[in-house]
Amino acid sequence: MIDVLIADSQILTREGIKSMLLDIIDIRIIGSAKSSGEMEQLIVELKPQVIIIDHDYNNRFTIKDIQNVYSNHSYARILVLSNRAAKNKVLDIIDLGIKNYVFKECSREELVTAVYKTANGEQFFCKNTFETLFGSKLLPEREEPVNALSSRETEIIQLIAAGMTNKEIAEKLFLSIHTIKTHRKNIIKKIGFTFKNAADLMSYTNLI
Repeated sequence: MIDVLIADSQILTREGIKSMLLDIIDIRIIGSAKSSGEMEQLIVELKPQVIIIDHDYNNRFTIKDIQNVYSNHSYARILVLSNRAAKNKVLDIIDLGIKNYVFKECSREELVTAVYKTANGEQFFCKNTFETLFGSKLLPEREEPVNALSSRETEIIQLIAAGMTNKEIAEKLFLSIHTIKTHRKNIIKKIGFTFKNAADLMSYTNLI
């Protein structure tokens, strides 16, 4: 059973989420919070596995609140459910370590999948979040499959997505920084989009 806490200042959103998840037999809504103070109290009392949170609606729930959950309640996993946001705002949240992010316009199926993935410690972005990050064409149409990446390139992608710098990757793999940069250029050619940091690769790492 997955115990879920909803943190959103809008009562219609809280009740809507409850309604969408009500008949999922192994998901249980154990509480809902309309403010960060109430959320903190319920986390301590109920110990939810998953917290569905709107991170910035009217500043009731902020990035700082997410950081506090990570710092004080390591057993809880966070699923961000927000209104559609600009790419830079989504990346700000992902850079905190958030692996699960869906927009409120997502489908019921996406929300349910997101809850399961969050509870299991797996990554999930809804289709619209993915498109916000990478454009309407999720992956380029290519003849070569995703596994055309070499084992070394796959390893480097995982390390980049984990937040490591070129220097750190070079030291870990006993390679030169120049070699790492060359691998990154080859990865860009194969996957079809550029990336600047860990957040830009978060969604891609489920595909390899």
